[in-house]
Formats: sequence, C-alpha cells, structure tokens
Amino acid sequence: MGFDSGSITFRRFAVVGEFPAQVNEQTLEKIAEHALKPGEFGVEETEYGWNGGRHIFDDQFSFENNVFADCLFFALRIDSNKVPGTVKKAYTLIEEAAIARKNPSGFISKSQKKEAKETVAQKIEEDMKSGKFRRSKIIPLLWDLANQTVYCTAAAANFEKFAEIFERTFKCELQPLSAGSLGQRLLVENGKRRDYEDLKPTRFAFGPEGEGQHPDYPWVAKGPEPKNFLGNEFLLWLWHHADAKDGEVATKTAGAVSLLFDRLLDLDCTYGATGKDALRGTGPTRMPEAKDALRTGKVPRKAALTIHAQGNQFDFTFNPEQFLVASAKLPDIDDVDSPRALFEERIALLRDLAKTVDAMYQAFLAVRASSAWEGQATTIRKWIQATTIKPVMASIAVA
Repeated sequence: MGFDSGSITFRRFAVVGEFPAQVNEQTLEKIAEHALKPGEFGVEETEYGWNGGRHIFDDQFSFENNVFADCLFFALRIDSNKVPGTVKKAYTLIEEAAIARKNPSGFISKSQKKEAKETVAQKIEEDMKSGKFRRSKIIPLLWDLANQTVYCTAAAANFEKFAEIFERTFKCELQPLSAGSLGQRLLVENGKRRDYEDLKPTRFAFGPEGEGQHPDYPWVAKGPEPKNFLGNEFLLWLWHHADAKDGEVATKTAGAVSLLFDRLLDLDCTYGATGKDALRGTGPTRMPEAKDALRTGKVPRKAALTIHAQGNQFDFTFNPEQFLVASAKLPDIDDVDSPRALFEERIALLRDLAKTVDAMYQAFLAVRASSAWEGQATTIRKWIQATTIKPVMASIAVA
C-alpha cells in the first residue's frame, strides 16, 4: 500500500540528527548514490537500496517524482536471491541417486556423498548467479521533513536494513515511535520525565494469583520498549470513552474527537494465562465476550476504529503498542486538478490523522501521568465489572 492512492498502512519513525527541513539537489543525489542497482547476475542472498517508489525498477530521483509539498517520497527495495531448501534437498537426492545407480551395491559411499555435496554446491552457485530465484519487493516511505518524521511499514529485519541505509545515506538515526517511545517524547516535552520513568502497568482485573498479582504484559516484556504497555492501556481508555462517555475525547490540539469501535477487536491476557480472543462483527466492544475478556485480565491489542475530528472521518485498524495504523481510509478529495495536487492533499490528511491520534494519546497521558489516574483506573475497573449491555451477533476465535 503506497501513499499516493488507496488505503495507507504505516508506522512512524522520528529522525534523530541534523538535516535540512527542505529537499535540495544534494538530498536527491545522496539517495541516488545508495540506490539498489542489481547487476546482470545475482550473487548475494540479500541486497537492498533505495528505489524511486513508483515501481520495482524505478531508479530515478527527481523533484517532479519524489518531492511533494515539504515531504520526500521514495522506497526501500529489498532483493533476496536464495535457493529454497526444498530445491537444495531435491538436488542432493537426485545427485546421490544418480551416483548410487552406478554402484553394484546400489548404495552411495561417504566419499561419494562428499562428491555429491560439492556438485550440488556448484548447482546452487549457478542458480544464484543466474538470478533464477531472485525476488524483489519495495517498501514505500514518506519523509515529512518539516516534522522530521518518516512514515513507513518497515519492521523487524526490514527495519534493521531500513535504519542502516538511512543512517548511511543521511547520517541520521531512526527511532520507532511506539507507545513507549512516543509517550516518553510527549511527557518529557511537558516536563514529566520522572513521571514517565515511574509508570508501571495498571491492574484492571485480578490475576490468577489474586489481587496482589500485577500484570506483566508478556508481549511487551519480550520487546525492545518496556513502556509499550501504555498503548494497550490507551486503547482500553478509548474503549471506556466509547462505551461510557458517548465516544467523545476532548483534546487540546484536535478539539473534540468522536470515536467508534467496529468490526474487529483482538485481546490478549496481561498475565499470560487466559490466551487470546479475536472478536469479529458489528460493535465488537459491545459483545458479552468482550467484557468477559477484560474481567479475566485481557486488554485490547488491536481494534478497528472510526474517528471524526475537525470535519474529517478516518477509518483504520490500530495496533497500540507499535502505534501501527493499518488500512487507513482517508476522506475523499474533490476538486483537484492534477495527480500532484491530489498527493499533496493526501499528505495533509495523513498528517491530520497522525496528529489526531497523538492528540488523543496526549489526553490519555495527561491523566495517566497524574495523581488523577488512580481514580480513573478505579472507574474503569467498575465499568469492567458492570453488567454487559445487550449482546450482538459475533464471530469469535479463541487461541
């Protein structure tokens, strides 16, 4: 999913370091210098470099094609050139069988197995050189220079490649803006560094060992950011607003934001004890199973949201730990006279979406990092224990 049309999926990364707020010719030259230009024959198992972003073979970078408003649009191309294990095994069995047929015993000796292995290695090298198994993909990215933020979907091993070549090209680091790191940035800006450091997971329901057991968020404990549990608490806080406060969140920078949970809700146990729930259907948060899941110590890990803010409606799926926005539908854009104007309007709406999500998160953090949080948490606990409202039709998967 790109940025110039259709729905958009992205995570955000803060650019750490000094870089001009506007694109110049030198910027484009730096990207071109690190573009992936695979040779006629492929040898490396994995190669990566920059791409123009329009298609897999796009190695041209220009103001016309890559600069929109004060943003830079291009892509990371990753090529893999690896012979599948099933092919290697087939080569080995074929070669060993051919040798065995020439032996009176019908068996292959140890020395002949070594010979077969060397022959197979030669075939694999030939396949690598020919590019027979080369596979290519591009990961589009949008660099908002004014806010020093990159929008991209790179994760795990792909993020390692992305971060490495970004630093090599621009001498700047990329910091993933997950719930924890974004929470730190927002609270530190408001002079609440100590409050951020003191934040610990809130207990919303008793654990298997009783009231004294605190949630440990297994998925956060295994990850790189120990405060990412704030994202799960944020999504639960939004759920409470949607159900008990008519779905409206007051924010300082985006005004009143209306929100609706719809179609999809995934929950997981903060104690690692009661498994996962996946609810699908209209109004999943109103299903009896949703409140039942909360009572057993589960919290939301993904939800489909609709938000209204400042005259715009956005529909998207939200992963709160990584602040991953998936399949976001932007408002329709009318009265544009060129593809460039359309793209720049979409960039403005993309920024509005990110700012609105951040505004709601800031509203949550303002309470979460204050003395008012315990009272808010008590209110949420009572809401969780309250009788579930009328059931709705649903499809439920339990893992």
